[in-house]
Amino acid sequence: MEEIYQAAKAYYNNLTEEQKNNAKIFFVSVDLNGDGNVSISECMEILNKVGFKSCNSTKFLMELDRNGDGILDFDELVSLYYLVKSERLIFCDGHGCGVFLKGLYFTCHAYFRHKKITFDLCSSCFNDHNCRHDHAIFVDNFTLLRCMASYKVRAI
Repeated sequence: MEEIYQAAKAYYNNLTEEQKNNAKIFFVSVDLNGDGNVSISECMEILNKVGFKSCNSTKFLMELDRNGDGILDFDELVSLYYLVKSERLIFCDGHGCGVFLKGLYFTCHAYFRHKKITFDLCSSCFNDHNCRHDHAIFVDNFTLLRCMASYKVRAI
């Protein structure tokens, strides 16, 4: 999570003032009791209301809580804001897994290329075949990015 925290911080520091203000508005909207902090329960409640049921888990939110105090301060919530806005809020689709995919993961190549959804697996679920899926070709997210770059180079 440290890498995600650092990326979120870097992006935040390079936002326009208007974009930074939007992040602050997000923080205030999640701080239901207005005490300047966001408890894990407040965060779960708001995520559930806005439809982010997949990340509405104590385990995931505790990963965002860098100091383990059960409260998400502004910097910690900026990480969640970054994950939501960058569409990096990805969870394993393996049977019963649902782990947050914060690093390397495997994605179905066919779904990625032809559907508006993805089918993603953590390394353990991919290795153990812990899924039921129609396609056989999975690639890790870094390889997929390199392949996409290659497609663009060839098209030029």
